[in-house]
Amino acid sequence: MIAFPPKLLHRRGALRAVCAAFALVLVPVWTAESQVLMADINADVPGHAGISFFDLLKQVVPDLAENENSATGRSRAPFRHIVDGYGGDLPDRIAISSLQVATFMAAGEARIAILADTGQLETTIEQPALLAVFDGGESPKLIDAVDVGMDRDTSFAVPALVNIGRSDQALVIRSYHFNSSESFETTALIFLRGRELELVDTFSTYAIRTCSEQMTQVVKFAEQSAVDVSAYSEILATIEERRSGFQGNCNDEIVAMPISEIASVVYRWNDELDNFIAVSDTLERFETQAAERMSAP
Repeated sequence: MIAFPPKLLHRRGALRAVCAAFALVLVPVWTAESQVLMADINADVPGHAGISFFDLLKQVVPDLAENENSATGRSRAPFRHIVDGYGGDLPDRIAISSLQVATFMAAGEARIAILADTGQLETTIEQPALLAVFDGGESPKLIDAVDVGMDRDTSFAVPALVNIGRSDQALVIRSYHFNSSESFETTALIFLRGRELELVDTFSTYAIRTCSEQMTQVVKFAEQSAVDVSAYSEILATIEERRSGFQGNCNDEIVAMPISEIASVVYRWNDELDNFIAVSDTLERFETQAAERMSAP
């Protein structure tokens, strides 16, 4: 039986010049494709000489202490999880080593997003992952920190950023696990509203390879023009399912023919709810149908 993570609906360009300033600093490890800097916790924050990522994370975990290749600290109360129904636990001792870092825009201001594992839990597949956001000032200050772990491993997606307005970008986070023939992934689209990280929605995708067929689902996001240029843009979310033949040891089983299926939905800003809202349940129905197909004998 295939168990998809719960599907929960939630509240839900012109940035290049500012982002370029960060990119110039990150030239040795920054790529346009990934938009993410892989960094050691003891490394200096680009553009902030003498301030390390360790210094920033001590604002999240005050008793964090440096070791040779990592930093550890006692667990505090669990971080608020960005998705209702997830989270609630942290390791007895938080351990942070390598980081993923993305710079993005919120309300026209540069922000620094740090994504870090906090150590392993032995009792669950779902592992916590810290997403902490700081301002881009001379001495960056913590804005918000949440748990974004939804599966065994968590990272920024590729691409990691989606434009959602003239002066705003959303972060794309993916959690996943896999075995020899299957992979499961949950993608979260997250944006900063004022001083709080908010969830647009989560998206479940799946991939499988059988004797005669391989199937992959891919989620993508695109900014749509806003009616009011001062408001957030509409966001187009698309899941494409690609199926093709796989020439395995099939014992004369018929190899499947290539086929592709696409489902999309627009997320539109709602002033009353103060968040993005899906204008239809198309993707939710698509995910439910996909889960039923994969669970069938």
